Amino acid sequence: MKKYNNHQSPKEQDSDSLSKNVENPSISNESESSRRHNMPNNHVINEIVNFLDCTSGFTYKVGGTNLKISQKEDSKTIVLPLTKIDKVLVRQDFDGSVFLQVNFHGGSKVLITKILIGFKPTALVGFDSQKIPKVVTTVDLKSVVAAIEETYEDDGYQTEVELEILTKVYHSILLGAEAVGFEMIEERNWFVRSMLNRKAATA
Repeated sequence: MKKYNNHQSPKEQDSDSLSKNVENPSISNESESSRRHNMPNNHVINEIVNFLDCTSGFTYKVGGTNLKISQKEDSKTIVLPLTKIDKVLVRQDFDGSVFLQVNFHGGSKVLITKILIGFKPTALVGFDSQKIPKVVTTVDLKSVVAAIEETYEDDGYQTEVELEILTKVYHSILLGAEAVGFEMIEERNWFVRSMLNRKAATA
């Protein structure tokens, strides 16, 4: 099938299987007082903001109880609800690169590296999860789009099978991104237009 390149974030590894935490990994759970008053933990905010200040891949803005982060790589924006952050872990990849793992109440998490934000793709019924890395980024959608468009140039049963798989990969990443707070309206609209154009071309 058509290949797409995953922008490893980091090293195509699940955050739970990454190498050891660096010293003092657990920054802080929200205080009981903060939880009662539904207020963000300032220590957690400072930890994330200080990390972002040391990177070159993001711009950010703190507004109320939300932290809005934009990736320079693809201009995608994620909104992190600060009151829903459970804890922040400082992690270290196998190559020594430091990144943040932000855990939310409810079990979701994001990995903030120097240039991209990684997340877990959404599991889809009938889709083999081994066909996609355990950690993906919004940038990965670009290569999936290229692979999908390449299938439009071919005909036949095998092409339809490949297109179905690529479509599921696309939606797995898309839904995973939306689940952690990325705005993905443009990507949703692209897929609808793409499918409509293909139907029109084959009619």
